[in-house]
Amino acid sequence: MSRTTVRRGAAAALAVAGAFTLAACNNSESASVTTPPATSSSAAPSTTTETTPSTTQAPSTTETTTESSPATSDTASSEASGGASTPVSGPTEVSDPDGKFKIGEPAVIKDDDDTYRLTPTSLEVAPDSAYNETRRKKADGTLYYLKFDVTAIKTNSTFFGTNSVNGLFFHPTVPDSVKGAKRLYGDTDACSSESKELKAGESGSSCYIYQIPGATISSVTYNDYDHNIVWSK
Repeated sequence: MSRTTVRRGAAAALAVAGAFTLAACNNSESASVTTPPATSSSAAPSTTTETTPSTTQAPSTTETTTESSPATSDTASSEASGGASTPVSGPTEVSDPDGKFKIGEPAVIKDDDDTYRLTPTSLEVAPDSAYNETRRKKADGTLYYLKFDVTAIKTNSTFFGTNSVNGLFFHPTVPDSVKGAKRLYGDTDACSSESKELKAGESGSSCYIYQIPGATISSVTYNDYDHNIVWSK
């Protein structure tokens, strides 16, 4: 099963908080997620949490390296099903699965039968008003907005959109000493997680909300066990 099929889960309102259990990859700067997103509901805005035992990913290198810029193509052909014909501009070569980038730099990810370019554009602390919007207590952890751009390069016959990046694989990098980090499903005024469908060559933007206790977070990880890509400020 493509991981794309388990990405669906964001409701229009903040209805469910998914299980978001992080395990370190033998260092405090990379983390993996052990559970898929929870199924969303259409209940009145509120959040609930669920925790599950974590598992540790296979060891990964602790060296910090700089990923070389991927090859670019301004005329790459669309390979998506459904007859899309928009040229894919920008980088299209699949990135190092253990690549290191700066926030704002793109990485190209092959996720089973989908290939897409992922660019975290910012990781920011949410304003105080977000706690009221999400019905969360500040004492339970700091709310973060992870904003990103995504470009479809090659997609399968199912829906692929701006909200198709798995938010439990793509998340703020949380040290293994921190417990209780959560993804919150839905939107606030300043953080909208849209579901616009993307054909190959098309791009969109989105935003995910996380609550993380007891830590200042300055990097982002995409970790689905096949990848451990990290973007730092």
